[in-house]
Amino acid sequence: MHAAMSYHDTGSRLHKMHPFALSFWVLAVVVAALLVQHPAYLAALFSVTLVVVLAARAVRSWWSVMRYTALMGLAIVIINVVASNEGSHVLLCAGFRLPFLGAPAVTLEAVVYGVAMAVRLATIISAFTLLNLCVHPDDLLRAAVKLRLPYRSVLVTSLSVRFVPVLMEDVQVISDVQRSRGLEFDKGRLSERIRNRGALILPLLSNSLDRAVQVAEAMESRAYGAAPRRTFLRDVPVAPVDVAATITVALSLLVLVWLNTSGVASYTYYPTLSAPVLSGPGVFGLVVVVTGFVAIVLLSYIRRYGPG
Repeated sequence: MHAAMSYHDTGSRLHKMHPFALSFWVLAVVVAALLVQHPAYLAALFSVTLVVVLAARAVRSWWSVMRYTALMGLAIVIINVVASNEGSHVLLCAGFRLPFLGAPAVTLEAVVYGVAMAVRLATIISAFTLLNLCVHPDDLLRAAVKLRLPYRSVLVTSLSVRFVPVLMEDVQVISDVQRSRGLEFDKGRLSERIRNRGALILPLLSNSLDRAVQVAEAMESRAYGAAPRRTFLRDVPVAPVDVAATITVALSLLVLVWLNTSGVASYTYYPTLSAPVLSGPGVFGLVVVVTGFVAIVLLSYIRRYGPG
């Protein structure tokens, strides 16, 4: 069994793409999600990640991560509704007042804004999850080094990304071991559940330190840093389809930036919600952006006729 967030080659065409092309796609989706405000654009970006998940045949691994994101999104909506009393459309108002906060009220603006922020968070996490599932850490490290990025920084980042699924797997193993000893994590009062989960911390910390020492010893035994110029055992060539995918995504991101700066894709949440209907240029721009981001899936199938 592979960890939920670790690389697993499902044999899809996306796994054959160059790591830089997929990494640039993830970066573009994250930047786009942070940039746009309109709910339609945020929902479209999240839908784009769903298309890539299906094309990568990684629905089960993706959902094992995203199911926790659903809880985080719900928490964002609740916190925003409780913390923000702004908005002209009041759905519910309490009959009492709180110090410094006034009368608690639930407004439509707060609900919609919370949902939009939850979709933004889900889009970002979905994109980074795809990066872990579809790009091997070694290939990502190799691509970053060839871009003349500092090798030590790239190595630390690669090791950190690789340790995330390993830590999650350690948590599952340690939890199973503690349950076999009769320790219940989900029973009793809240204080008892918190105290019981503390039994995971020390074994997890010990395993993490041992793993860090093992990695350091392995790097030292292989003379890390001795040679000024690095060589690679395996290389992934850049195919024309990788270049085409990168250019298409870059153009789509530029179009999105123009739509946002020109006000076509803008949206106002407070104090009154804007009309949810997109204008003609807004709809056309949305179609162009979605097509550009989804094009990486279509272009990945061209590789079967080319090298690799």
